[in-house]
Amino acid sequence: GGSAARSSAVRRERASGRAIWGADGTGRPGLGTRATVRVALVHTNDPEYLGTGYAAAWARALADEGAEVELVSDLAEDWGAGGPPVDRWGLAITHVLVEEAVAFAPTLRLAALLEACGVPLLNSTAAVVASSDKLVTHAIWAAHGIPQPSAWNLARIGDRWPAGDGERMILKPAFCDGARHISLVGSIEEARAIEHEWREDEATGGEVRGAALLQEWIAEPRVVRLFATPDRVSPAYEKSREPGAVVTHGTVYPRVYEAPAEMADLARRMVAALGGGLMGVDVLTDAGGRHWALEANAPFGFDVTDPEQGRFVARAALDRVGAPA
Repeated sequence: GGSAARSSAVRRERASGRAIWGADGTGRPGLGTRATVRVALVHTNDPEYLGTGYAAAWARALADEGAEVELVSDLAEDWGAGGPPVDRWGLAITHVLVEEAVAFAPTLRLAALLEACGVPLLNSTAAVVASSDKLVTHAIWAAHGIPQPSAWNLARIGDRWPAGDGERMILKPAFCDGARHISLVGSIEEARAIEHEWREDEATGGEVRGAALLQEWIAEPRVVRLFATPDRVSPAYEKSREPGAVVTHGTVYPRVYEAPAEMADLARRMVAALGGGLMGVDVLTDAGGRHWALEANAPFGFDVTDPEQGRFVARAALDRVGAPA
């Protein structure tokens, strides 16, 4: 999808080396009716990740709503002397990856700088950091009374199995996204053995997982992605999951529908509790129809082949700064 999203809508600003997107590649406003807003897209400039097309998808969607988008990936060399040009941007979208937050990478430092200098952020730095650590996310939601599968830090529970006798639990890392390193386990011993494998891999340069979490298992749920702000929510995009599978698969949503009122309310609460402006959230629906908060993503991708998704996230983002409709 990345190559399809990139197009002649990209030009280069030679003086800064930063990519500037407009709907037609000239820097002029796009197809929408909004007044022009220049958006700083805080996003890594790593060529491999740029190849995924997330930045170009955001740029195209925002340009179609009349915005101009500038990709900014690090502090400029002279900002320590003169400060950043904060009047240049009306909004910053902080697409800071989990691994970047964990490493205190340039994108996270840039987000903190822009926020402290008064540039409106779509998701605050606190929201970016909190949503990068699933243990912190679950603790915040628990404090706000948001229904979710209960989670425990494996390192802090001793030999106690939090579930009932014979009940299995989900083992997952506090860091990492994309449903990586998730297992269904039946005992403390099994969970600790898997965590030991994680730590051995980390010691040889493997992906940093963070705390090992044991989480209540919701059997055979429907898994739904929604894009939500504290006061609005997208349609529900149900993910593909094979019967018996612990994680979903693929990037095509087999069912898309208007979110039921209870699900929509939960999605909004998930974002609001984290202090977010617009996030991609995952909700589980169990066999009894009850909805459970699973995950929130401050940096999220959307389907570039679905114009409605791009339109929703772009309009929701621009609405956060009061851009005129």
